[in-house]
Amino acid sequence: MRVTKNIALCLLLLSLTIPVQALQKEPKSIVAHANGTGVLKVGDEQFKVTGVVIKLFEGGKAEINLISEITVFISGTWSRADNDKKLINLKITGGATGGGIEANGEVHLRGQKSIERVSLEGEITTTHRAVTVSFQAAD
Repeated sequence: MRVTKNIALCLLLLSLTIPVQALQKEPKSIVAHANGTGVLKVGDEQFKVTGVVIKLFEGGKAEINLISEITVFISGTWSRADNDKKLINLKITGGATGGGIEANGEVHLRGQKSIERVSLEGEITTTHRAVTVSFQAAD
């Protein structure tokens, strides 16, 4: 009888710890957004950025939408920083222009679905005009 109670108690404790462990796993894909203020600079031109939507897919593909007077679509790859789970490293390899953009940057997440800030720096591959993005989410 005592062995049966111990086994039942162990099974109960095990079943209670499994959901906690499942909650601690990192998602394989992330969709995050934020409204706030920022600037998209392309050469000498400047556009006010009021929102950002980021889709990070399993396998490392990234899609970024910058909401401004125009909506700018940017694509590339992503990876998590080793030392900070809220920091996403971006490598931009396409979008915004026919020739594409080459840039590097970071996304700082507030949670799994909310962006704190975004920064990108690079150039348009065909015209070699500098491209930067600086965005801060509203509090």
